[in-house]
Amino acid sequence: MEDLYFNLAKEEFSKGRKILLWLMAISTTIVTLVVVYLKYIKHDTNSTIGLAITMALVTVFFYMIAILSSIKRKEHFFKIDNNTISYHYGLMFQSHQSYNWNDVRKLYFPPHSKNITLILKNGNIVRTNLTWIEKNKSRMIRKHIFYSAKTKGIEIHKSNYKK
Repeated sequence: MEDLYFNLAKEEFSKGRKILLWLMAISTTIVTLVVVYLKYIKHDTNSTIGLAITMALVTVFFYMIAILSSIKRKEHFFKIDNNTISYHYGLMFQSHQSYNWNDVRKLYFPPHSKNITLILKNGNIVRTNLTWIEKNKSRMIRKHIFYSAKTKGIEIHKSNYKK
């Protein structure tokens, strides 16, 4: 089989989307401050503490999305070649995993799932979660791993892994 390489970091937010996210975060901050001002300084009976808390949570949500969209990610990739399966992904706790085909004893492909379970010869069980990848790419990765394992004579199960 030919080598497969997906660069997973190239699809990032555009500048326009980042600007819109930061504007939404700033505008919800201003609205939260206005609600708190009306409640505690002007003693307005129409504004409630529940409204202030709700707006504060929405503000935190927008800031989290804006920060995550602005962070420059390291190279995220998924690579399958004749010798190894390797991938690098994660936002907060980035991990790099690499496995030799010679170390793989069994493969489990659960139906209707984006997971792959590798059973290594040393007894380790590795679950690779592909839900963070686009549907088309995860389908291509699963398909390529399946056919690569088939050509290498690795035992393949189309079911969930059970101990």
